[in-house]
Amino acid sequence: MARYSNETATASNGPITEDEAEMGLLGTGKGADRPGKASVINKESEELFTPAKIFAIVGSIVSSVCIVMVNKLVLNGGFPFAASLTAVHQAVSFVFSSMLIYFKVIPPIPAPLPEYKYTRLWVSGLTATGIVLMNESLNLNSVAFYQVLKMSCIPAIAFLQYILFKKRVGDRVLYTLAIVLLGVGIASLAPSGSSKTSQSKSKVSVDSSIYQTLIAIFVSVGAVFITSLSQLELNQSPDFKRLNSFQSMNIMSFYSFFLCMFAAVMADVKITISDILKVPISLIGLADITFFEQLGVISDKFGVMYDIIMTKAPLGWILVSSLMAVSVIVFAFSLIKGTSAITFQVVGHLKTVLTLLIGAVLFGSADLMGWKGFGVVIAFVGIILYSKEKM
Repeated sequence: MARYSNETATASNGPITEDEAEMGLLGTGKGADRPGKASVINKESEELFTPAKIFAIVGSIVSSVCIVMVNKLVLNGGFPFAASLTAVHQAVSFVFSSMLIYFKVIPPIPAPLPEYKYTRLWVSGLTATGIVLMNESLNLNSVAFYQVLKMSCIPAIAFLQYILFKKRVGDRVLYTLAIVLLGVGIASLAPSGSSKTSQSKSKVSVDSSIYQTLIAIFVSVGAVFITSLSQLELNQSPDFKRLNSFQSMNIMSFYSFFLCMFAAVMADVKITISDILKVPISLIGLADITFFEQLGVISDKFGVMYDIIMTKAPLGWILVSSLMAVSVIVFAFSLIKGTSAITFQVVGHLKTVLTLLIGAVLFGSADLMGWKGFGVVIAFVGIILYSKEKM
């Protein structure tokens, strides 16, 4: 794990503020240098409704809400491969940012600092893993729960920064975090509205439902903590602080693409470690299958996915989702650098409300009913109370 001393963490512009660490502000480069207290106050008194800031706010809201809906359509509409979708996003992001560098729209990427030569790979790996798990959680859960999951990154960051950097939070903040965790627990453990029709099914179906619920919870918890850790590490990396937003996107998308492709082979194509090991073993005649038979097994698995892509996958929506992934990054950096932390949080809550409402309209409101909906409301109230404490 990449760890940084206090001196290292403050190498850019003074100590990292608590709001930045908790929110995981990904501003890097000169344009995103962290302001001191005086400049935070000045930023807060600046006029919010300038054309540039309105454009950043509207663009961030529209792109963030739309990509969740489009991803849900893609994952539920014939392409249930979260890792592969993430790999496509990373490839498009890398090509887009590389074109900006090639045409000299942005400067070339400098070599990594010698003492942090593995930081880019470490942070990129965390980021890619977090994105894959978040997309997989969207595939396994409702849009409502997915939004609660994203909100849960704020208390998760507060927890991680205490564990990793011994940064304490007040008692009132801990109370709000307890409310968030209570809401997330209720929302994750309560059965969805659609499960009522299956109550009379066999014990096998019940056991399968419990197993799927446990998998969804495991993936969701991993998504929250890995995403939060990636934001903390990126926020404190002196190497990334030298880069602007597009340079950072180019670096992370390059490493993330290969990591996501590896995850896609394992999770989506269903190629196991055993399948890979059997190839050289079968070549020397020590396996219970011939070399060409083993190649055929692997080829058949790729063939199943290829058939799905060619016959069922919504290729148009996948392209739209990939372009939106780029726009989400661009508008997020613009919003972070152009407004205050309070504005960023308020916009984030607005995106959450809109996503929940639109998700209920597009995909049904069953997952907002009963105990699951009650848990979503509790978690959302906890996030709002937490935000008020941090304001």
